Amino acid sequence: MKRKDFLHSLFAFIPLGTAFAGISFMGLKFISPPQVEKQYRKIFAMNLDDLAINESKPFFDLRGRELVLVRTGEKDVKAISTTCTHLGCKVHWEADKNIFFCPCHNGVFNPDGAVVEGPPPRPLDTYRVQVEGKVVYLYSETSES
Repeated sequence: MKRKDFLHSLFAFIPLGTAFAGISFMGLKFISPPQVEKQYRKIFAMNLDDLAINESKPFFDLRGRELVLVRTGEKDVKAISTTCTHLGCKVHWEADKNIFFCPCHNGVFNPDGAVVEGPPPRPLDTYRVQVEGKVVYLYSETSES
């Protein structure tokens, strides 16, 4: 192959390669879901005086998911989902043992929602909580996209 023929072939395939790469990129962008940043809303959960240390209170977030608020210290409140990560059973707080317990398959979680024993594959979902003075606020994901 002569140099002239090689350069001619090379310059003929460069635009085709560029077009293929561009079309491939647009196709991948089309089939992949858009990345939407989650939005959170600060909502009033309770007064701190309404819950004694090591007690729990049921609560529902803005999307209707059930969770439990547990006061673990003087100004420390945890918000943890009551849905077990194993099969979706409802967990409950056992204050005398300081654990969350799932009766379906004996899953045990610590006060932070981490798995202690049993079959659950991951920790319970947690929510951000803020205590301002004597007021407890929960940050709940909004349903808007």
